[in-house]
Formats: sequence, C-alpha cells, structure tokens
Amino acid sequence: MVPCRFCIVLTMFILFLESISTAKADGGVTPDKSGWSGTAGIGPMVFPKYTGGKGMQTWLLPLVSASYDDMFYIEPLRAGMYLASSADKKMAFGLAVEPRLGLRSTDGAKLIGMATRRDSLEGGLSFDWDADVVAISFSYFVDLTHSSRGTSARLYFYKELIKDEQLKFGVFAGADYLGAKVANYFFGVRPTEVTPSRPFYQPGSSTNGEFGFDGSYKLSPRYSIVFGLQATQLLGGAANSPIVETKQAAVGWAGLAWNL
Repeated sequence: MVPCRFCIVLTMFILFLESISTAKADGGVTPDKSGWSGTAGIGPMVFPKYTGGKGMQTWLLPLVSASYDDMFYIEPLRAGMYLASSADKKMAFGLAVEPRLGLRSTDGAKLIGMATRRDSLEGGLSFDWDADVVAISFSYFVDLTHSSRGTSARLYFYKELIKDEQLKFGVFAGADYLGAKVANYFFGVRPTEVTPSRPFYQPGSSTNGEFGFDGSYKLSPRYSIVFGLQATQLLGGAANSPIVETKQAAVGWAGLAWNL
C-alpha cells in the first residue's frame, strides 16, 4: 500500500494516464503543439523515515516529470499549474504543492514515546522565472492538511547543464524556510514528551539548505532512464533539535519511463 505522504503524487499520475487515454481516443493522437511532454514511468524512491533520522525506506512509486501545454506540470516531489505568464513564457505565476514528511514514535530511537507528527501537503502561490543563465522558483506555502497549521517558503535556483537528444541533466540549490509553527511541529519536543535525554524544545522559525540534481537518459525513442536526488542540510533550530540523528537527509529515485 502506498504511504499517505505520496497519495497526491499517485493521484496526479492516475489523472495523467487518463488524460493520455482521452487524447488518443478514437485512434487520434495529441496535436504536435499541445498535450503532454516529458517522461512517465515507475521505479524505487529511497527516503528517510523522518527528516533528521538515519533510518531509510524504499517504495516503488510512479516517477513523472511532465508538463501539459505549459500549463500543468508534475515532478516526483512537486506539482503545479500556471495561472498567468509573460508573452515569452519566461515568467509565470501559479499554484504548486509539495509534501513534507512527518514522523512516528517507531521511526527512530530518539522518537520513542513521542506523539505522531502527520505528513503534510503544503501548497500555495509560486513564481517561476527563466533568467537564461539560471531558472529561479519561489513559492509561499500554507499547510493544506492542517497538520502543522503553519507556513513555509521555498527558493530554488536550477541550472540545466546538459540537454541533447539522449541526455538531460540539471542541478539545483536553494533554501526551505519553515515558519515557527512548521518547525515546532516537525522538530519540537512537547512538555508531555520530555524525558531525561529529550528536553522540551521549540526551535521557532528555521531555514534549511537544499540541493540536488535530476535528469533522464534516452534508451530509445520510446523509453528513458530517469533519476534524481534531493538533499536537505538541516540548519539552525531544526538542526539542533534533540530528536535529530543526522543533519543530512536525502530523497533519491531512479526508474524506467516512457517518453511522451
């Protein structure tokens, strides 16, 4: 059974497949100037049991990196839509969603006796700008699932290093700002959870660093290998939390996909 933290991605993948079937109904094909482009497939995704924990887990999940008519897009850890853009399509305002991992008392030795922190789906306004040298993305999110009931913001810089007929490869770096409610929910220790080795802790707002890469390698006109890695470096109040086992966290994926 797919974990709830990836339900949104799975749902979008199903809708995506349905849209392809509709577009190709009655023997037709999607027009060259519209429709889906990118890749869609499946493969293992490796991620920590909780952000800041050493334990890892692996799930077989849909791996989609695709866009539709420059209006909708789906990535392994993000999805969104554009509401307005400049004439040259280099700037766009829209909406986006991303998941944030929760934790359970069985996820690590430092969490024994703690209450569950539910996974969160965060979403809100986004701004993307292709500045030629680098692509910039800024998002301001609220907690859509009423887990932390807080706000967060993300700033990413993306650079495509290789793009040819066979290989696509890009790197990114950025920052993930956690408002006080978000940081306290995922990295805090409540009075009822205090132990001799786990003091009361409320980190307040915190900003973590993020970096990684993604890409695809075309095996044939029909199939590609897709891959990616998103790493997080915990900083400030989040890094100093008594429940943190490691200040580094990473999500990695690789799989076989068909070209759209």
